[in-house]
Amino acid sequence: MQKFKEFIAEAYDDVIEVDSRYLENNLEALNADLDQYTEKPIQNAPILLNKLRGALQRYGMILPAAATANFLNLGAELVYKLGDTPYHLYIVYDTNDDGFVDSYAQVVTSDELNDLMDMDTSELVDADRKPIELRPSTWYAKRDDDAGNSDEY
Repeated sequence: MQKFKEFIAEAYDDVIEVDSRYLENNLEALNADLDQYTEKPIQNAPILLNKLRGALQRYGMILPAAATANFLNLGAELVYKLGDTPYHLYIVYDTNDDGFVDSYAQVVTSDELNDLMDMDTSELVDADRKPIELRPSTWYAKRDDDAGNSDEY
C-alpha cells in the first residue's frame, strides 16, 4: 500500500520501475504480447489502457496513474523510461473516423525510440484501414423461422 505522498509523486514520474534482469529475459515475449494487443482496432482508448496495463503487470511493470488522463483523449503518444535499463515503453494511438482506436506499443531502445519519434504516427497505426461496419441493433432480434407459418405459400 502506498502512502498518499508516494501516490502523488508517482503521478508525475515518467519512469516505470522494472526488474532489469527480468525485462531482459522476457523482452521478446513482452513485445509479442504488445503486438498481439494492438494488432486489431479497439473500441475505445480506455479499453486499450486496460489491455496495456494487463500486459505490463504480467511482466512486473505498473503503468503510472498519470497515464489515465492521456487515454481520455482521441489520440496520444506516450514514452516511459523503464527503470535504469536502456529501454523505453513507447505507446501511440489514434481514433479513426469510424470511432475505433488504432494503436501501437513496444519496448524499444533509445535509437529505436528516436526513429519512432521521427515517424508520422499514421505510419505506425493502421490509419488507412477500411471503416468497421457495425451490425444493426436488430441483429440479435428473434427471427421468424417460418415454423408452422403457411401464410406466405
